[in-house]
Amino acid sequence: MNLRYFIAARYILSPKSHSVINLISGVSIVAMAVPVAAIILLLSIFNGLEQMVGDMYRDVDADLSITPAEGTTFEVAAVDAAALRQAEGVEALSFVLRQTAMAESGDGRTFAEVVGVDDEYRDVVAVANYILSGDYALQSDSGPSAVAAHGVMRDLGMLRQTAIGESVRLYSINRARFSSLLPVGGYTRRELSIAGIYGPPEDHGSMLLIPLASAQSLFAYPDRASSVEVRLSPSADMDAVAERIATLVGEDFEVRTRFQSNSLYRLMALEKWGVFLIAALVMLVASLSVVGTLVMIIIDKQHDIHTLRTMGAGEKLVRGIFLGEGRLMALLSLVIGVVMGLLLTLLQQQFGMVRIDAPSLAVSSFPVEVQLQDVVLTVVSYLAISYLVINLTVHSVMSYKPNR
Repeated sequence: MNLRYFIAARYILSPKSHSVINLISGVSIVAMAVPVAAIILLLSIFNGLEQMVGDMYRDVDADLSITPAEGTTFEVAAVDAAALRQAEGVEALSFVLRQTAMAESGDGRTFAEVVGVDDEYRDVVAVANYILSGDYALQSDSGPSAVAAHGVMRDLGMLRQTAIGESVRLYSINRARFSSLLPVGGYTRRELSIAGIYGPPEDHGSMLLIPLASAQSLFAYPDRASSVEVRLSPSADMDAVAERIATLVGEDFEVRTRFQSNSLYRLMALEKWGVFLIAALVMLVASLSVVGTLVMIIIDKQHDIHTLRTMGAGEKLVRGIFLGEGRLMALLSLVIGVVMGLLLTLLQQQFGMVRIDAPSLAVSSFPVEVQLQDVVLTVVSYLAISYLVINLTVHSVMSYKPNR
């Protein structure tokens, strides 16, 4: 063992050392270990929440969305659907037209996001898994029908058992005939029957699904769509497939993954790294506890320092002993913190110690998922912080020359 680390280890572990300094050293080690464990646990919780949200939204969000680079709609014929279906990793795709319209039924009125979809939409977005009442059917014996989100039905006052089969009227401004002076007659009206009610996540709660042809007629967009929604195979690399599809569709279109399209994912990522930065700041403050410990140890070991110098030890060796002591304390704290963090994460995963008071969620406790890059980032951040603090402390104290 290196001489400086051997002596440093003796200072930390020797039972003959002053008990108060040993106690303070132990407190410093624990104080530095706790933030490490907290960061690993918090990042694992955020990973678990992100995974849970991703699984929930995967059913109602397409993996990829192809939209026009300019404008809001495009000619359906401008996209080579056959080539897209043959692209590696593509499982299904659907042409979609999204616009806002006023929905009316009886005395109830609300603005809804009307989504015109083709027959393949159910293979891209698993709306059928969220049906609360009725069926997922966009065509009935009497003509086109609609599948409405729970929020739309609530706003229309149609949350009742007899709502299935009732009619809903949709109104949209007719761009060709509308006049602000004579608005009467400047709109298009379509009437559809309600075939089903579904309960998606909150940000999908204003959607009303109707046949694509009905939406094109309602909004006067014949043979046009606002996006192509794509479902990928489970094993596909989302980013790689997005790049290949972007090459296929050309510069007139933009291809986005569901993580890029849904701001919730970006918000969760920002929250995760915000928590990490705050926890890293706490780790920095906790690491300052080693400053006082090292100062007291250096003062306490002045007799030993004098003895070592008398025996011919150079300044580099003496300084290295206390640098080694600080680094050993930091390393011990790191090991304890990482083990503690992983252990707490495992206990949460197995026993769900911290519960979620949200009956609407599918889980009863906070989900956790340990990711190697988070542990590595925590370790590297801790080592960098402790290295700076320890080196600055030892060099400052050892360089101090009191006036005589």
